[in-house]
Amino acid sequence: MFPGYLTIMPKVIPLIILLIIGYIFKKRNFLNKNTISEIKNFILNITLPALLFTAFLDIEFRREYLVIIILVILINLFMLFIGKKVSPFLREEDPYLKLMFTGFEMGMIGIPLFTAIYGAENVKYIGIIDIGHEIFIWFILLGILFKLRQESKKVNSYQLFKSFISSPVIIAILLGIVANITGLGAVRENSYLVLSFMKTVEMIAGLTVPLILIIIGYEMEFKTHNVALPVKIISLRLVILIPLALLINRLVFTQWLNLKSIYNIALMTMLIMPPPFIIPLFIKDGDLSSRKYIYNTLSLSTLVSIAIFILTVLIYID
Repeated sequence: MFPGYLTIMPKVIPLIILLIIGYIFKKRNFLNKNTISEIKNFILNITLPALLFTAFLDIEFRREYLVIIILVILINLFMLFIGKKVSPFLREEDPYLKLMFTGFEMGMIGIPLFTAIYGAENVKYIGIIDIGHEIFIWFILLGILFKLRQESKKVNSYQLFKSFISSPVIIAILLGIVANITGLGAVRENSYLVLSFMKTVEMIAGLTVPLILIIIGYEMEFKTHNVALPVKIISLRLVILIPLALLINRLVFTQWLNLKSIYNIALMTMLIMPPPFIIPLFIKDGDLSSRKYIYNTLSLSTLVSIAIFILTVLIYID
């Protein structure tokens, strides 16, 4: 028998290999940036929704999930508050800096990494964690970004709701919940048509992890200049969020809600992720050029998050 940490290595090593492959693709110009952008669109609009649909199709809904959803929203709001308080000490008069302290890149990193180690059958656990996060991103973070971009105090709530409800990820989650409630999961075992459809969805979902890991590897940048502010942001996030995750896991998930230990891993996975990659997409080009620290933070934070995730996996081995 191998020690516990060795039993997990066959899952960790492929993750590292795919990252290296993506990095080599960039160095050899095997793929160009337009192709990478198209693959990202394919993942975010097709394969990731397929993965989440299958996850919510078989989930057993519990009242405790409402507590998790509310708790995750409160965590994000708390980090936004922290960002507002500390950002003036790090960089004066930068309205975007506070946003780098809240939100987590779940779609492109968190969920795929979790799936790579724990399998598609366990995506439902991190999927529940992600619901509250998605609500925060679409209704609060995007509202702030829209306001900053338009330089207006008015934010169209209807437009935010329309964007939320039309998101492929949200559609997939809602369809998965509806299919779950209506019994599609049970029907597929007795219907060749439904079973064939589900096998197709599962095959598409299976593309998510390898494609995203290759993209992450492709987009890795090892810049050593202008890293002072990114290092401060990342360090402050982790110094606050890791103890917070441990505290919530012990007091709320374990002692109060009596949840499985995999929820502890799912929460920790979310809280060590980088800030959302959508933040620079809503900043005007002229403004973004003067805020290079945002891209540097996202790049460096991605590397740090992957390293901490692997360490977390090794620590949480049963």
